[in-house]
Amino acid sequence: MQDFSSEFKNLHYVINRAESILLFAHTRPDPDTVGANIALREYIHSLGKRVDIACFDRLPVFATQLFPDIIFQNPAELPIQGYDAIIASDSVDRGFQLLKESFQEKQVIALIDHHPNIQMTGDIIIIDDTVSSSCELLFHFFTTENIPLSPKIATPLLMGIIGDTGSMQHSCTSTATLEAVSTLIQKGGQLQKITSEVFANNTLSTLQLWGRALARAQINQGNGMIYSAITEQDIAELGNPSTEDMYMASTLLNAVPDAKFSLLFYQIKPGLIRGSLRSDPHKQMDVSTIAKALGGGGHALASGFEIPGTIIETTDGWEVR
Repeated sequence: MQDFSSEFKNLHYVINRAESILLFAHTRPDPDTVGANIALREYIHSLGKRVDIACFDRLPVFATQLFPDIIFQNPAELPIQGYDAIIASDSVDRGFQLLKESFQEKQVIALIDHHPNIQMTGDIIIIDDTVSSSCELLFHFFTTENIPLSPKIATPLLMGIIGDTGSMQHSCTSTATLEAVSTLIQKGGQLQKITSEVFANNTLSTLQLWGRALARAQINQGNGMIYSAITEQDIAELGNPSTEDMYMASTLLNAVPDAKFSLLFYQIKPGLIRGSLRSDPHKQMDVSTIAKALGGGGHALASGFEIPGTIIETTDGWEVR
């Protein structure tokens, strides 16, 4: 990991001096952006300061049992210009950039992220694409600045790390990641509850989603791509599955032995499709190059993109129109 000691000190200083702070989570929030923002919220709230979490989507269902008192607020309903500082965790270039025109020169903008090729800038930049998650970056912030890791901070950080490492199975898991997880559990991070509520509590509709993705899967023998699709009708019938359910479906596809990488198309909303790409280190396939070519981005083994269109089933297979 890069040396962020100076940036951590500056962020700590800004948090201590600010009276009001806005946090921002990315659209279709996953465990990492949820965990990072809740952990920061708990710390800032403990200092007696005003703190809100903004997101264009609501707090996802998987987090409501773990964090019943947390609310994600729509940015349109918040006085963006009235906060002393704004911190974007795991959300840079994924919704946060839409607020840029509302920022005031006097406001301090802090960016915390682990995704590559981020273009946006701010006053405090804590971005490292070699780290497993934004929650791991924040773990180092808390420990470097000697901020006590209470159970209310440890639990969301642990959830985010587990989420972005695929329960410690993805290649982004390092020895530092394992040490962070160990420390967070020692500090009261509720591993069993996280596993039960977020990652193991699969509903019938989730299992049906995965079943449909696997049943429709096809392999391109030329390039080793295994691909499948989830349509708008599927989304409606299955009760609007979570982003995490979709990501897991692409991970399951990638587990097929003959596949070099997986691609799952799914309808986000009418007229907009997301593609989720996955691979493994031994397959020597950088899926981020595909995502970038289609206007998206991400890591070498986990990337995504969005394109306009509708997924249509034809006699020859699935098409995007």
